[in-house]
Amino acid sequence: MKCPTCHREKPKSNAQRDKWHAMCREIGNHVGLTPGKVKMSIKEDYFGLDEWRLNGKWYRGVRPSESAGMAEYADLITFTYQWAAENCDMVLDDEREAT
Repeated sequence: MKCPTCHREKPKSNAQRDKWHAMCREIGNHVGLTPGKVKMSIKEDYFGLDEWRLNGKWYRGVRPSESAGMAEYADLITFTYQWAAENCDMVLDDEREAT
């Protein structure tokens, strides 16, 4: 989503961040993983991995979600519903409260 005045990407909201973290916590409880491991798994599937080389050795890491704007974070939330169903055989409640 872009600002109609300055045309910059709107940042993700705290409510979006809270909702996604609550979803990861719920998935983690369901599958017996920490919310952090669930977040890394989802972000790897959604954002992909960065690869870099340092002194002849290759490294890989999950791309961060910090630069995601409001629209991309909304897509991440939508993706997480599908990811939970496909990877964890669970249906997340669409009306969850952010905690």
